[in-house]
Amino acid sequence: MRALYEAGAQSQLRLLLNQDEANTLSRNVSYYEYLFAARREKMQVYIDAIRRLNDIEQQTAVAIAELQTVQADLEKEHAQLVSQQEQRKKLAMDADADLEAKGTALEKMEQDRNGLQKVIDQIEKQRALAKAQEEKRAQEEALRQQKEQERLAEQKNAEEQQKIAAQQAQEKQPETSPEPAAARGKSAAPAYSAADLARLQSKSFMQRKGSLTWPVQGKVINSFGEQRQGSVTWDGLRIQAPGGSEVRAIHGGRVMYADSLPGQGLLLVLDHGDGYMSLYAHNDVLLNEPGEWVQPGDVIARVGNSGGEKESGLYFEIRQNGKPVDPLPWLARR
Repeated sequence: MRALYEAGAQSQLRLLLNQDEANTLSRNVSYYEYLFAARREKMQVYIDAIRRLNDIEQQTAVAIAELQTVQADLEKEHAQLVSQQEQRKKLAMDADADLEAKGTALEKMEQDRNGLQKVIDQIEKQRALAKAQEEKRAQEEALRQQKEQERLAEQKNAEEQQKIAAQQAQEKQPETSPEPAAARGKSAAPAYSAADLARLQSKSFMQRKGSLTWPVQGKVINSFGEQRQGSVTWDGLRIQAPGGSEVRAIHGGRVMYADSLPGQGLLLVLDHGDGYMSLYAHNDVLLNEPGEWVQPGDVIARVGNSGGEKESGLYFEIRQNGKPVDPLPWLARR
């Protein structure tokens, strides 16, 4: 081995030429073959290792390319997730703003309904007061007539007893004026007169159920009981109709309210007696004044969009004792 190392390049040939003895030559060749075989084996190990390294390098390059693709996909998905998160955040903010707006609208709607209910309650109280006053007046009148009859009877008895004296029989006692009914100041006068109450009772609203005149010709876009917003439902009908269309009274009655009301626009309320009323809202113009009487089918208003409505149409209600009822069973089929 030392000789081979010292010989350097072409060591095998030089080793053969430098040997004098055949035994030494044979032995050195064998040694060299052993060494060369070991070197080949070692070289093959190195070559195999290099091949494996090359394979690993190629596999690593493929893996890196795949990882880079996966990384690019992940970055793209991350960007999409960020975008979706921003969109969800915006949607949440919009939803909060919309909910707040709906809450404000719902609160205003409740205020408008309370305002309308106050008007209805006032009319109910006014009608109840007028009815009570009329009953009281009738009782006072009956009591006055009874006292008058008793007074006339007493006077007749007194005249019969005084017939003995001719002079006294000729001198007739002057009749005292009947005691008037309890005075009522103008400020306490009921909104309804006795004639008003009698007139309302003479035209039965109940008997015309199912045949009442439609207040306006048009398409019903919201019905009684439908959800309006949140827990609020419609108390009547929304009827779509062109602006300026005729609004007609569904039944004869007395105009109790004809003015603007928040949330209802120009509102007209008719009293039909027996506790029934009809309401006509969002009109463009009202054609009757409070206290006036109308007949079935009379034109009482013109369709509009007052009260904040976006499109023209009529909002119509029927109420019994102040509470809304479904108008459809009352109106004539069409």
